[in-house]
Amino acid sequence: MTSDLAGQARRFAKELQETLNGSVCQHVRIAAVLRPRSAVGPVFTLGHGLSANNPTQPTAFPLRIDNKKPRSWMNLSFQVRLDDEGEFLTVHSSYCGIFTDESLETCLLHWDYEREKEKYTSAHVQVYGWSPALEALNQNNDQKRSLDKLHIPVGGKRFRPCIEDAIEFLVTERLADGREGWQKRVEEGRNRYRRGQLLAMMRRHPDVVKEYLEGLPDEDE
Repeated sequence: MTSDLAGQARRFAKELQETLNGSVCQHVRIAAVLRPRSAVGPVFTLGHGLSANNPTQPTAFPLRIDNKKPRSWMNLSFQVRLDDEGEFLTVHSSYCGIFTDESLETCLLHWDYEREKEKYTSAHVQVYGWSPALEALNQNNDQKRSLDKLHIPVGGKRFRPCIEDAIEFLVTERLADGREGWQKRVEEGRNRYRRGQLLAMMRRHPDVVKEYLEGLPDEDE
């Protein structure tokens, strides 16, 4: 089972690497490394700067397509394992943060996903900054929280954002430069991701598939 997981994890890492280097990065290497210990069985960590000596803590990489000084940095991490049937790759957790420095001291926002999270929504985004509206709401709140402590839902387990959504956000909002043809690379990856999510939904909800098929018009009509 671990060997099959390793193959799927490395293919996913390669897809991530090609998407990043084909859109907003250069020379980024995304590795897939087996975690030493995990409560949910064999798990691979995917990210930049991983190795046998550093199997769990990915390092940040610059968002740039040339040798100019980068304006922003990304810290990316995926924890992947096989599903309960031991057949298909599934993401156990993921993190994508955008920073203005390599030391990761100044964060703009980060997208998070933690499977089966109980305290708050499993897929969410946290934004750093100051909100006058939140300050006003905090006046009558015993548990005052800053903006970055709010977990804003983003689609749940099946419809959460993918790395391609983050890339599109960065380029269209002029937070990073995109390579020529970055849109095509983003669409290819996004379509691949959504197809995988759709197939997973179909496997988990065959009743919905049956309902849809039964509702199709008869070819003889």
